Amino acid sequence: MKTIATLIVTYNRLSDLKVCVSCIREQTLQSDAIYVVNNGSNDGTAEWLAEQPDLTVVTQANLGGAGGFATGIERAYKDGHDEIWCMDDDCVPTPDALHNLMTSPNIGPAIKNCVSISNKNHEELAFFVRLNNKDFQKVSDMGGYDLVYGVASLFNGTLISSEVIRAIGIPDKKLFIWGDEVEYMSRAVKMNFPVVTVPTALLFHPPSVDRDGIPWPGAWKNYYRIRNERRVFQNAHGTKYGFLMFMFWSVKATFSQLSTARKNRFYNFLLYGEAAADSLLNNFRKRPNTIYTLRLYQFMNK
Repeated sequence: MKTIATLIVTYNRLSDLKVCVSCIREQTLQSDAIYVVNNGSNDGTAEWLAEQPDLTVVTQANLGGAGGFATGIERAYKDGHDEIWCMDDDCVPTPDALHNLMTSPNIGPAIKNCVSISNKNHEELAFFVRLNNKDFQKVSDMGGYDLVYGVASLFNGTLISSEVIRAIGIPDKKLFIWGDEVEYMSRAVKMNFPVVTVPTALLFHPPSVDRDGIPWPGAWKNYYRIRNERRVFQNAHGTKYGFLMFMFWSVKATFSQLSTARKNRFYNFLLYGEAAADSLLNNFRKRPNTIYTLRLYQFMNK
């Protein structure tokens, strides 16, 4: 019989974490183990986790979502679990979410995802997707399918087969945040593992913050999205051709920031340029406090 591990990655969102853990404990199909990777929280998370005997806690420095899921997936995989159900601490799965993932059509080793529903509007998806000229924006867009191929919002209720992990490895810690999940998904697709959303498995999540463009100073997160995209291009198109495609795409994306009507378009231009340059130079070491554009913005807006 397959064993299932649930994995939650958390950083300084204790109230959200408590809700998420409660939802996992209330699943109609129980996990065999619950892992929580604490990315160096300083809001009382460590103290609360120490009082939860049913949780396996791994504490590390803040390595972002990428580092958290890399650590947690590696630990659960080495502990011998057949399926690993991954989510951020702000995910709220419905009680039958895991059961519906596990009883969905058998397509072999795969990545299966919950439907991420906006917790602000329950008729709307938390993350918009466009695939093969079809928009997935409403929950109803998922209707009529047993499985929706090619659509998944990792790591929000993402069930990963251990056979997939054995083949593609763990997430890349260097990517830190934003784009690490897309890169991981692109690895699975490259090796022909199905990546699907299961319409009957539901999970509530805050809607995507970049839907209408993130205002500064929070827009620094786009640095990682742009920088990490090179890896996605290379997974999809090969090392050399993917590098060239990313170079042309990033130049276009960078200069397009100057033509927007956004108040801080010049900072966006600098940020995109910095991210693209760091990616092309293989500089994946920067943390938020060392992003030059963010430091400039903070200096100019004291």
